[in-house]
Amino acid sequence: MIVRIYLETDLNRVFTKSLGALAMAELDVVLTHRLDAPGTETSCVEAGRTSYLRFEHHGDRQPLVEQLARLSATGAVFVEHSDVSLEPVPLGEELAFGTELVTTQRYKGKTNERLTRLMLNLADATDVSTAKNDRSVLDPMCGRGTTLNWALLYGARATGLDVDRRALDEYATFLEQWAKGNRYPHKLQRYKKQNSESRHFDFTVATDRTGLDAKRAPDIRTFNAPADSASVPVGRHAMIVSDLPYGIQHQARSAGGRVPTSVADLVANVSSRWPEQIRTGGSVALSWNVKSLSANDMVAVLDGTGFDQVATAGFEHQVDRTITRDVVLARRAG
Repeated sequence: MIVRIYLETDLNRVFTKSLGALAMAELDVVLTHRLDAPGTETSCVEAGRTSYLRFEHHGDRQPLVEQLARLSATGAVFVEHSDVSLEPVPLGEELAFGTELVTTQRYKGKTNERLTRLMLNLADATDVSTAKNDRSVLDPMCGRGTTLNWALLYGARATGLDVDRRALDEYATFLEQWAKGNRYPHKLQRYKKQNSESRHFDFTVATDRTGLDAKRAPDIRTFNAPADSASVPVGRHAMIVSDLPYGIQHQARSAGGRVPTSVADLVANVSSRWPEQIRTGGSVALSWNVKSLSANDMVAVLDGTGFDQVATAGFEHQVDRTITRDVVLARRAG
């Protein structure tokens, strides 16, 4: 069958210019690693004010539809019978809560929420860790929680670290206000600044009281600590997903240091901790500014700490004149 995926536009004008290429690259990873359809030829077609991805699929329809519904830019899906005959494909809503959780917050330096969802999709598609029902996510530089919020929407346990206590304070307040505003039963536990494990807050939420009572662990746990801290008990996760500092709005810093750290040193320091924090076969998805670290050097750093690159292409895109962003995928070696 021939499939068309009509893409949602993005309010971010610069990101919209790259949307088609990024959506094609994301689809290629999903087809290759989730649907066993490597080498599928995909095209991006501009049609007036809309654009769509077009490809031919020979596998089962239902698994394909489930994956297409998750893609970061999917607006609508059709099966093409001819140029003038399109069959709309219903897309199920699988998110645990509404997307206002990721779109409401606005602040300087925020990662584009569509890109964050894309990275989670890539990590999930390439994760081959063996723990059943473990879709847990770690963001070692979580800021105000865009990655953690998407993980919550996907029903995954999420853990974040950040050195900026004020950002974590504002994030906790936002989560509490969001839950109260939507009348979701929830628990928010804030920890004292001096606690020995650097815990900041635990947040648990559900759509009803029964669901909340059934949860035995927080949905989101954060730590006020550097990403390469050796003393923070983050546990093991299936995926590590993070938008790294670009060196423009945010400076990279390692444990105990106030002087900005190079991105290469930061990644080397942080990824050296990851074998203890991710399961064998678990996946890593990182976005970063290639003007501060080349793609080859990024892969070399990850390889040096025990992670194998997962081959991808098409994710590099310009953000502004000082930032050209790319995404790398890797997997913890067995």
